[in-house]
This record gives sequence, structure tokens and C-alpha cells, in this order.
Amino acid sequence: MLTVVTDSALDAVFIEFEDGPAGYSEELDENRIVDYSLNPGTPVGVCLHNVSDGVKLEGLPHQDQVRQILAGLGVEAS
Repeated sequence: MLTVVTDSALDAVFIEFEDGPAGYSEELDENRIVDYSLNPGTPVGVCLHNVSDGVKLEGLPHQDQVRQILAGLGVEAS
């Protein structure tokens, strides 16, 4: 089940691709974190910070889906 949570005070967006707990997280850079299930390599969500500056899609899972979600929120993604 896809869930999108925005926090304008934190300038952040969290996109959850699948229900269930995250087993571990990987920080791609200071603004992008990917959460994975206990099954290695299965992304369950992404946390994006400073989205008003735009979001770099490289390295994110489900890039097309993330791009569409961000476009719907008015966030630039490249």
C-alpha cells in the first residue's frame, strides 16, 4: 500500500511503498534516505529532506513512481 506523508515544517516527504517495518536504512546523502525491509534489497520507503530545493532521483528505488508523486506535490525532481 502506497502512503505519502508531507511535512512542510521540515520540508520533507516520506513515501512508503510497502507496509511493514524497516529493517535498516541507507543514507544516500544528507537529503535522501532509503528504508529497506529485513529482506535485503527490498525498499519499503524513502525519506526526502529539503524538497523545496528539488530532489535528485539517482539511486532512489521506484524512480518513476517517486517522480510522479513529487510532481503531484509540485516538487522538482531530476
